[in-house]
Amino acid sequence: MTPWLGRLALLGVLYFFLASAVVQFLRPDYSFMGTPLSFYLLGPYGGWLHSAFYALAAAIALLATGLFLGSEQGARTAATLLLFTLGAAGVAVTAIFPTDKTAALTLDGAIHIFAAVVAFLCTSVAMLIQSWYFRRTPRWRPHFRPAMELAVFEFAVLWWYALLHFPARGFMEKLTILLILLWLALAAWWLQLPPHHRRQL
Repeated sequence: MTPWLGRLALLGVLYFFLASAVVQFLRPDYSFMGTPLSFYLLGPYGGWLHSAFYALAAAIALLATGLFLGSEQGARTAATLLLFTLGAAGVAVTAIFPTDKTAALTLDGAIHIFAAVVAFLCTSVAMLIQSWYFRRTPRWRPHFRPAMELAVFEFAVLWWYALLHFPARGFMEKLTILLILLWLALAAWWLQLPPHHRRQL
């Protein structure tokens, strides 16, 4: 069962990546460096990005379930399952409530911001904890170092983006998202591999 959860999660992550990339090419009215991804949810082609957000939310939830079920007792924790689930919910809610395109804060915009913070923070912390737990089992230990290094780097970039106000904030947000997608894709790929193959990598 867990390999299929990994494959489905990988498809969801790839769909989000492709849809996000294509929509940005289709919206030359937005600056790639300065415009956050949330703005692309509004207007032309926003429906495609909405579907991508929901696919990513499902992918995170599927991956969390697969990693929990695919790890031995003592090498897993319900904390990652909870955090990934909260992160997935945050991604979905971010798409449902539109962002504010002006400085005036609306209720929808406030919910959007809160959900985005939950999505980024819960998913990033879950990545760190899950990477740490990889070291506890022979099945996942070969992936401990790359997973942990990527999770730590992404966490640092996330706080760099959150605390320092760069002119190219759109780029920094997208870089953070890209690093999260890369970790999720790698974890999903490892999950769908046969257990014996995972030990040999």
